[in-house]
Amino acid sequence: MKVFRFAGVGSIGFVVDAATMFFLSSYIAFIPARAIAFWVAATSNWWLNRHITFDASNNPKPVQQWGRFLAVSCIGFIPNWGCYWLLMQSIDINQLLIESLIKYPEMKTLIINHLDIEVVWSVVAMVPGVLLGLITNYLLAERWVFRPAVA
Repeated sequence: MKVFRFAGVGSIGFVVDAATMFFLSSYIAFIPARAIAFWVAATSNWWLNRHITFDASNNPKPVQQWGRFLAVSCIGFIPNWGCYWLLMQSIDINQLLIESLIKYPEMKTLIINHLDIEVVWSVVAMVPGVLLGLITNYLLAERWVFRPAVA
């Protein structure tokens, strides 16, 4: 079923997104790293969906198809980015660490350093937005981006 293949491709895209963000966050702040990672993942998702989900590799206008897919991704990007931004802004990592250590002093040995927790939280914060964008992106991709050409 196409929706499951689409979700599978999306899972691969999530890994591409998170890995790219993680790599870039070594050089730039999390928010710009996340923005760049989104575009890398959207492009890889287009290619995989084109060949795996919708079998649209015979479309004679791949650049137009890619542009449409990026437009659809931008629509899905709104809840994706919105959730991520809200979650990143809503949690004070330092306060969370202090409260956790007061409540659970045994966690002191589990907490390696502040950056590790921030990196983990930055990836966890991606999940709700990815899920929100899935249905919208699938419907638009199926009905607009990868629809069969009218003869």
